[in-house]
Amino acid sequence: MDLTAAKALLYCALGLFVLIAWFRDRRRRRINKTAEGFWPGTTYAPAAAYYAAAAGAILITIAEAAVEKRAGLTNQQSVLPTIFIFQLIGASIVEEALFRGFVAPGEFYGRKLLTVIIVGSLVFAVIHNFDLNQAEGRVSAVFAFITSLWLYLARFNPLNPDRSLLPCFMAHTVRNLAVFGIKWAQGFVCG
Repeated sequence: MDLTAAKALLYCALGLFVLIAWFRDRRRRRINKTAEGFWPGTTYAPAAAYYAAAAGAILITIAEAAVEKRAGLTNQQSVLPTIFIFQLIGASIVEEALFRGFVAPGEFYGRKLLTVIIVGSLVFAVIHNFDLNQAEGRVSAVFAFITSLWLYLARFNPLNPDRSLLPCFMAHTVRNLAVFGIKWAQGFVCG
């Protein structure tokens, strides 16, 4: 197994661990009727919160693909190995637990929440390590920032009154799978 495959599978395993631990904490909280434990956002949300979060993630992905196509940047994309899909799935869980969970606790409101959202979204875009010297990298960084703003909104909006992380997990996973699907359709996914 090469390093890329090992990294992808490790990231997926980490995401699975986080998701299982999150659901266990959610179950314990529901049964014991206790306050939030270690894992943030351990509540459920109404169906509308999931639909809105996923729809926004898909629209952002379509907009990014359209901008890349319009700017003639489609051919500058990186090629991903097929196994990378596991890393994308794991990342969607781990990043949500970190950025929309631990960094932005559910009790934040007002300016404090707005500051966390903006700074967190900047950091989120930066950690994806896009090459800002290339136009494709700049477009990807802008859309990572927009995606992050959307994911914060998926947690902190009236459709999600208990500030569950589940819509964020789902929207981020949908976004990553949509990006992978577009790359696949454009021929940027290999064996």
